[in-house]
This record gives sequence, structure tokens and C-alpha cells, in this order.
Amino acid sequence: MIYRICLLSLAAFSFGCGKTETQMAPEAADPHDVPITEADVMMPASYAEALPQIKGYRDTIRSAIEAGTPAHAHRSLDELDIVLDKLPSIAKDSGVPQEQWETINRTARELRNLFDQLHSAIDEKRAPDYQAVAEQINQAIAKLEQVTQ
Repeated sequence: MIYRICLLSLAAFSFGCGKTETQMAPEAADPHDVPITEADVMMPASYAEALPQIKGYRDTIRSAIEAGTPAHAHRSLDELDIVLDKLPSIAKDSGVPQEQWETINRTARELRNLFDQLHSAIDEKRAPDYQAVAEQINQAIAKLEQVTQ
């Protein structure tokens, strides 16, 4: 009798008690969309170093979108967002005159919003339209380049 109870218990544990549960596999995570922090980003040492870095991110993002692999732009979009957020303090620490800080702050926010449109489209699995924001992005970067130190 004890032997039979042990076998039934073992069978119940091994095969369940007749209940069937359907488990849905979680949606596969995008390997390119990994959360990062400021510590993960090579921060520019000066305002002068920030501008080529920003343009490099722009070029990488544009290339990924144009190549039909917009998910590959995730890391650059995330890093660019962090650099643009810190740009006003980078400018201040680099000796950019105070009267230009507002221009930098406003333009950095404008760029963040433009790139966020692309990022949102990628996250929502829509085709990002780089050309729709390309001219505004280039104008904003040109505005940042006009700032003198």
C-alpha cells in the first residue's frame, strides 16, 4: 500500500495532476535594446569633443535606418540622449559663455525630441522616417556648431 502511494505521488509530481496549463512564451526581447546608464557612455571631455560625437551618433542612426536595420540604432539613440542631456553642463564646464547656455539647452532638447520620434517608431515596430526629421536635425547640429567657446 505504501509502495502504491509513493508511486502515485511520484507520478503526480512528474506528470501533474491532470491540469494542463498553456504557457505563452514571452515576446523575444530585442538584443539591441538594452537599458544603459550614464556610466555606460563615453562622455565627451569638452564641448568641442561633444559635437563630433553627436554627429557620429547621427550618422550611425541614419545608416542603421537606411540599411533597413533600425533596431541597430537603439544603442546610439540611447547614448545620444544621455550626451544631449548633459550637453549644457559640458558646455558650462568647457568655458562656453553663459549667454550661449540657453541656446545649447534649447537646441539639445530639440535634438532629443527629434531623435525620440525615430526611437519611438522603432520601439513601436513602425518604420522610422529619418528623412522627415533630417533637415531639422542638421540645422540643430549646425546651431550647436555656431556656439563659440
